[in-house]
Amino acid sequence: MRILIVVLFLCIFSLSNGQFIEPKFGKVESSDLLMTSYDKDTTAAALMLFNNGNSYFTLNNDHEFQFIYERHCMIKIFKRSAFPLAKGSIKLYKSGQRKEELRGLKGFTYNMVDGKVIKTKLDNDKIYTATAKNYLIVNFAFPQVKEGSIIEFEYSIESDFLYNFRGWNFQYSYPAQWSQYIYEIPEYFTYRESSKGYFKSDIYKKTPGTASYIIPAETSVNFSANNVAVANVSTEASKTIRATTVKTIMAFKDVPAFIPEPNIDCDENYIQSIEFELSSIQYPQQPVKNYTQSWESVNKQMIEDEDFGILLKKSGFLKDTVEAVCNNKTSEIDKAISIYNWVQSRMKWNGDYSLWAFDGLKKPFSDRIGSSSEINLLLTAMLQTAEIKANPVLFSTRDNGTAISIYPTISKYNSVLTTADIGGKTYLLDAISKYCPFGILPANDINGKGRVVNTEAGDWSNLDAAGKYTESRSYNLEISPEGKITGTITGSYDGYAGVYYRNAMSSEKTSDDYIRKMQENQKGLTITSYSISERYNNYKPLIDSLVVEITDHAEIIGDMILFNPLLFERIVTNKYTLEDRQYPVNYNFPITGLYTFNYKLPAGYQVESLPKSITLKLPDNSISVSCNLQNIGNTIMVVYRITINKILFLPDEYKNLKELYDEIVKKHSEQVILKKSA
Repeated sequence: MRILIVVLFLCIFSLSNGQFIEPKFGKVESSDLLMTSYDKDTTAAALMLFNNGNSYFTLNNDHEFQFIYERHCMIKIFKRSAFPLAKGSIKLYKSGQRKEELRGLKGFTYNMVDGKVIKTKLDNDKIYTATAKNYLIVNFAFPQVKEGSIIEFEYSIESDFLYNFRGWNFQYSYPAQWSQYIYEIPEYFTYRESSKGYFKSDIYKKTPGTASYIIPAETSVNFSANNVAVANVSTEASKTIRATTVKTIMAFKDVPAFIPEPNIDCDENYIQSIEFELSSIQYPQQPVKNYTQSWESVNKQMIEDEDFGILLKKSGFLKDTVEAVCNNKTSEIDKAISIYNWVQSRMKWNGDYSLWAFDGLKKPFSDRIGSSSEINLLLTAMLQTAEIKANPVLFSTRDNGTAISIYPTISKYNSVLTTADIGGKTYLLDAISKYCPFGILPANDINGKGRVVNTEAGDWSNLDAAGKYTESRSYNLEISPEGKITGTITGSYDGYAGVYYRNAMSSEKTSDDYIRKMQENQKGLTITSYSISERYNNYKPLIDSLVVEITDHAEIIGDMILFNPLLFERIVTNKYTLEDRQYPVNYNFPITGLYTFNYKLPAGYQVESLPKSITLKLPDNSISVSCNLQNIGNTIMVVYRITINKILFLPDEYKNLKELYDEIVKKHSEQVILKKSA
């Protein structure tokens, strides 16, 4: 017998300038179909007409609490570039007996044809499921989508994961006329709310109320410490459990599109949204069960977790391997580097960031493949076996957003790395990267603070860059009277520059494929031969040497040759385009670039015009750019240098940064003019 629940819906919300009435599914306004652009953002490729969410609690068939998440959404498509919005996906989690189930997915595409509204249904053959170990993804695609179409969908999710009460995004990559989230939470559950974004809500209202949960006549219910469970056969009449609730309505009107720019740590950190973290559960006549009430409790929970801390106590199978890897190594640092290099080279990352080692450590060790947690817990266990002080660190990757250290959390973290204390210095290690030297974190790890899990009360670790991005290139070139440029380019890539280069090469099947792709990405470049050294030695700069022919970079006008001396180092457009940026600029690590050019002029030509040397810098010298040009005999020498010493620039520094790049673009556009001698 299905559980009955009384749920109240609030359909009409008052605004200072009118009302919003939640639309009925399956009905579209002709005026919306006839709309050709959005007056508040005429460049928008799409418009979220409305996005309504609703979450509340109920009892499932086993008389356990679960929450229901409902969504109803309608989107107007203006331009072809927004067609990807017609393909949706829904992620559903599963773990053991607990799961999430999708209910009632349906949708329509609306088009205006000869003055009539034509409605096309989302058929089942356009809905398909992809399954993974701990989740499945339901994908769906709307039919008959054209410029001017409106798509609409709704669905609900039944979730057993009370810990992962679903949050809501109010802002998107396109504007929204109305976005709202209604959630009603009974007294048994305490969630910590975390809001992000820069806009003030049009509605934010909390209303106390009650909810009724009816238990069928043939059963009774006892509250357990974990959930509402233990159903017993009974002849009593149906029971009604009444709980006080708080219903929250949060709504935003006319939300502008979120426009990301380069050097942002993660869009999710700044998009208008709300997230939830389970703080505690207390059922009637039961003690309070706390979740992440303090960082000490987080530490204790992870130490005692069968898929985390307990695994480090079952690492005896690693003893022989550690002894072999550390053979003839006497110092702790040498042992640590050997263990790190061994794990890094032996283990293959499967691409999954994970907080728990669901397959334990023996299986990944044997299979030589694992998640971020499995690989780095193996690394931690091996370091501990070598009697090196090492501990795992919970952290959130950059693409997962920042975990705020003010509030105790587990759910916001999505990965694990290792910390090792050796000789009074702390090293952060992540062995999922094949190309990061010992003590250098992958760029995606550099994200605020990580939480060290240890046998004490836990600790913090700053996930900062331990290295720099350093690259240099030397161009030795000759210009022909026809404007063809030939010669060599030699490059050196150290620190994160080396990591990036090695990663880029590994993404191609062969070095030839990488060189071919390099040519395709640089207009007019032909590489006739090349050599690459130290590709597989992460502790030395990677060196490449290219023999090149360059066309389409010099213009012949009468008896003159015009060319841009910075060639492929030229910045053509300013990557910072916003007038005001509300989120910081984050460079991740310090950057140094040095580029030298030596041009041998064609016989019979001399310099008619040479750009002036210049130095540009920010007021605090955090970024400096210099370009020095000289003409000595039949040679032009150019030395271009850029140095970025500061990683983080706050929004109030953005104007100066944008103006600096405007000046850089302007300087980079200047040309050398050669003239044929009389």
